[in-house]
Amino acid sequence: MPDRLIDTNILVYAYDTSEGAKHDFAKNIVKQIWQNGGGVVCVQNLMEFFVVITKKVTSPISVSDAKIIIDDMTRSDSWRVIDRDINTFLKAINIVSQYSVHLWDATIIACMKESGVTHIVTENTSDFEGIPDIHVIFPF
Repeated sequence: MPDRLIDTNILVYAYDTSEGAKHDFAKNIVKQIWQNGGGVVCVQNLMEFFVVITKKVTSPISVSDAKIIIDDMTRSDSWRVIDRDINTFLKAINIVSQYSVHLWDATIIACMKESGVTHIVTENTSDFEGIPDIHVIFPF
């Protein structure tokens, strides 16, 4: 299986125990990555994950627990962390123009394309469908 970017919503569901079946599905996806590798996240995903999992879910986790998860991901061979720079931002603007997606999604798409990542696991399929060379995986 090719490396796949794990979108923020899947990361949140994996650690948010209040999400029932979505938690179980997402937890299994993340567990498989921890065991077998092939996970990719953008720094933006990690930032969004931190905010949501510590403040916006029904059962938030502590800042220190969120930091441990993020530290572990950034240090693990199972995960690849990709980031953006000014050129990525400019490419994202072009993607916004061409495909009418939000800047935040366009930035993730630009990061993926720059890093050779072609698959994204997300609940928000409509945000990424129709983008050439991006394959959307809906896990639920």
